Amino acid sequence: MATLLAPEDFSPSEDAMALNKAFEGWGTDEKAIIWILGHRNADQRKQIRLAYQEIYLEDLNKKTQI
Repeated sequence: MATLLAPEDFSPSEDAMALNKAFEGWGTDEKAIIWILGHRNADQRKQIRLAYQEIYLEDLNKKTQI
């Protein structure tokens, strides 16, 4: 996955909560998911995945698979 510009000051837990909100409801907010994950580097995405697991007790990788 290519990274655009990854911010140095980000919150993995805030990103995890924003991703969860993008998954809720009748449809998936794909633009929000792409914007969040596309603007994070590999280490930041790993931190988000771990935060998501801790908060929601679900695997973010499984949540994003088609």
